[in-house]
Amino acid sequence: MRRFPVLVMALLGAAGMVQAQPSEWFLGVAFRGSYTTTSKVFYNPDSPTPEIRNEHNIFDNIYGGGVEVRLQNLADNYFFALTIEYLSKLHEQTQLVALSNPPRTLPVTDGFQIIPVELGLNMFIPLGSEKVRLAMGGGLGAYFGNRIFSVAGVDARQLKQAVGYGIHVESSFDYRVNSRFSVRGEMRFRDPEILTESRFDESTVQYNGIIVAFPDDPFKSRINVNGLTFSFGLVVDIF
Repeated sequence: MRRFPVLVMALLGAAGMVQAQPSEWFLGVAFRGSYTTTSKVFYNPDSPTPEIRNEHNIFDNIYGGGVEVRLQNLADNYFFALTIEYLSKLHEQTQLVALSNPPRTLPVTDGFQIIPVELGLNMFIPLGSEKVRLAMGGGLGAYFGNRIFSVAGVDARQLKQAVGYGIHVESSFDYRVNSRFSVRGEMRFRDPEILTESRFDESTVQYNGIIVAFPDDPFKSRINVNGLTFSFGLVVDIF
């Protein structure tokens, strides 16, 4: 992940060149919504037993939104891209929970929030059209995650900020409506893994006349967003 700060410096350096040579650089901002096909949450990521370590829940159909800033030199065929996105998914259901002996059926809220921050270098593919542009590329990303988990109304708070790192690849399709506005569709693949550590706020709770005890020790989870992300949005050329 040593390349991540290098890409940050490269983007900042390129931004500085905009002011020095405004006629050769332009900045575009895209506002978009996104749909991610699937993800997983692993409940025992540190278990020495493979079967227990691989126990997970699947979270499909994740919706989000974000902003992408592109910085391009008109004389070249490449551009830098900085993307910030927000993804969130929750399951609310009643299920068998093995917090006490014997296990009991309790209401559970399970899910996550993730903020991907990605830097990429992309290149346009020549199509011979002024209105239609196709680009492909990839880069590095930092993924800030928050595990959401509660049982019988008692929250398990995340003890510290969890960050995962990874790479992404993408392809995008732009259709220029006029000199300032375009519409953009994009397909992106990322595979970050974010390790979280949480602890229940309370040691016991009374639910339907039964005392439910919660473990005092913190527990870990691993969030893996490994599905395809499709996005669609509006692009505004600033200068």
